[in-house]
Amino acid sequence: MLRHCLVALRGARSNLSLQTTLHLPPKCTPVGSQRFFSSSSVPTIGIVEYDVVKKLPREPQKLLIDVREPDELTKTGQIPSSINIPLGIVSQELSASNEVFKSKYGREKPQANTEIIFHCMIGKRSLKAAEAAAALGFKNLKNYEGSWTDWAKREGLPK
Repeated sequence: MLRHCLVALRGARSNLSLQTTLHLPPKCTPVGSQRFFSSSSVPTIGIVEYDVVKKLPREPQKLLIDVREPDELTKTGQIPSSINIPLGIVSQELSASNEVFKSKYGREKPQANTEIIFHCMIGKRSLKAAEAAAALGFKNLKNYEGSWTDWAKREGLPK
């Protein structure tokens, strides 16, 4: 193992670019230690505020997904018009067939360009869910950063 580390260290010290060393296509950018993406193919994850989420019951073409665990919803309640898909199964559920998705959630499965807004308790898990949806090819993704904490505060509900 030490030999592999020394080889990696020598490669890092060399004058070769990271793209050449890793044999990446020119448009790829390294992210972290092992994930790569093409900068032109990753959708931007937008941010929405309370006012946008408040209007969602009148905008059925948009999908609000609460990625908290079901027991969290039992304790706090949920934002009107949201469906609950816990973070751990977001990818699985967004990859399900149209029929399965509709039977589970009572909504049409979102298409690649459907506006999907994710929320959780404080906005961290919802960002991870949006990133997972982006990896599946969804393009119109938003994160309600304030999430339940902001919603409860503005609606006068317990957090």
